[in-house]
Amino acid sequence: MSDTGPFRDLGGLSAMLKGSLGVFMAVAAVSLWSGWLEIGLLQRAADGAFVTEAEAIANDSRQALLGGLYFLVFLITGILFLRWILLTNRNARALGATGMEFTPGWAVGWYFVPVATLWKPYQAMKEVFKASHPDYSEDWSEAPYPSILPLWWLFWVVASFVGQAVLRTTLRAETLEQLIASSWITFISDGLDLPLGVVAITVVTNLHSWQSEKHSRLAVAAT
Repeated sequence: MSDTGPFRDLGGLSAMLKGSLGVFMAVAAVSLWSGWLEIGLLQRAADGAFVTEAEAIANDSRQALLGGLYFLVFLITGILFLRWILLTNRNARALGATGMEFTPGWAVGWYFVPVATLWKPYQAMKEVFKASHPDYSEDWSEAPYPSILPLWWLFWVVASFVGQAVLRTTLRAETLEQLIASSWITFISDGLDLPLGVVAITVVTNLHSWQSEKHSRLAVAAT
């Protein structure tokens, strides 16, 4: 498939993605509350207090429900985000950028390449921002990019590492102390998802605004 094509207004997709990110943040907030309850329950048990079977079952059911919901929302948001990345890269080319290093396919593909995923997707996103800057055309490689972009990537990388730690500790947790430690790491992971969601929404808003503005200017110049 060609990497070039007509410009596409991504207003609808951007709105869907931001809505999904909002739901993701809401689930993370509820998970924070639920995780705090779980930590309290486990700490009570570790301190020798009596915990009823009904309390334990209710906690496990609540956590399992939220875990399933989190996975579903994360999956939907991830699919929308990768689709958005693909199309914004194509739009940058449709807006006249030539000589871009990252193709639309690899702007998405680098997220799935071990080790390189730590920096390549960020470089691809930065390139799209620079190529989409409304005030730059042939000299797009010299364009600035939003200062929030490195912050978004920092939160993404940290959240990814913490998420991997959650998986490892959850699978290995057997004793009460290990369960408490795993619950705390999960709590931290849920907490990181809130600022990550905020900066991701800002990134989506900024890039959509830049591409729409540049497209409007080019349309006026062509008349």
